[in-house]
Amino acid sequence: MSRTFDAFVKGGWNVESTTPGGETVRGEATVMADGGGNGGFALVREGAGPRVTWSGSRLLRGGHLRIDVFDAPEDRDKPTGGEALTVPREVGEGTSLLPPWQPPGHCGTGDGQYPKVTYKNDVLRIVHSERGGSESVHVRTRVA
Repeated sequence: MSRTFDAFVKGGWNVESTTPGGETVRGEATVMADGGGNGGFALVREGAGPRVTWSGSRLLRGGHLRIDVFDAPEDRDKPTGGEALTVPREVGEGTSLLPPWQPPGHCGTGDGQYPKVTYKNDVLRIVHSERGGSESVHVRTRVA
């Protein structure tokens, strides 16, 4: 069953991200959606220290998904302007995408970074590959 992008992303997600250095961080994300391609998010990372929160917005227009972070801990970056291109209007079980990616702060998609996105059994998996070959893996599991 396919759902609109907004219906797909909306709700709660458990988050696990592993950096190229092997560090794994966990947390929770809440994604809001208005049904028209606009929405916000809050990401709370948990770990050995205090909880860390980021929040921002996302906008899907014409297949371009833009992500901006507006609030972040003082010692962390607030990446803005990241865009995935050719994002479909509907997402369903078994989705697999390799969209062109414009990293935050870059002017285009030609620097060799790309995400491989898959969705199956309520698990969204994003493998972000850097130009030099290193990868970060981001797993989002839908909260029932």
